[in-house]
Amino acid sequence: MVDIWVMATTPARRELLLRSVAADPSIRVAGTAPTFAVLRSLIAETPAEVAVVDLQPDMDSASVREWLLELLDLVAIVVLASEHDPELFHRLVRSRTGGILRRDASPEQIVHAVRSVVSGLMIFDSDLMPPRPDESTLIEPLTVRESEVLRLLADSLGNKEIAARLNISEHTIKFHIRSILGKLGASSRTEAVSRGLRAGLIEL
Repeated sequence: MVDIWVMATTPARRELLLRSVAADPSIRVAGTAPTFAVLRSLIAETPAEVAVVDLQPDMDSASVREWLLELLDLVAIVVLASEHDPELFHRLVRSRTGGILRRDASPEQIVHAVRSVVSGLMIFDSDLMPPRPDESTLIEPLTVRESEVLRLLADSLGNKEIAARLNISEHTIKFHIRSILGKLGASSRTEAVSRGLRAGLIEL
């Protein structure tokens, strides 16, 4: 049995989400909330594994992001959103669990996302991911070693851990990372991972 919380600001959206998961008898709703503050209280008071959070388009983006980043420190979340949020996407990638779906996702997609997240996977709607780098972004293909380093970056390993895992020096790791950033047109490790995911260079 998978226990979840559901947060949506309107009764109609909460009812819609409840109906979406009701078709799967292995998913049980531990509580519903109209606001982030109520959801935060539910998380503190009731046991569950995933929070399904519906984001209304008219919500203040800065406040929403602050709440979501706080929730990510507490529980895995499946976000229903209308547009791509780079910071939230990158944070989910770093956490290695969670997902983002469109607000018009089907009941089957929502159930699949919940079950995937409970299994420790990430799931993203392609419309809400960063733009896929075109061929001109990749100045040249990643080498086998660079691909290994990129996959370990996606596992949130630091330079020292990657060096130990691959049995090479930290200096060499830094060299590989600089090369990866250049080839992917990325300005940070996090951006390189998200571009690598988008380009199919990293298998989840």
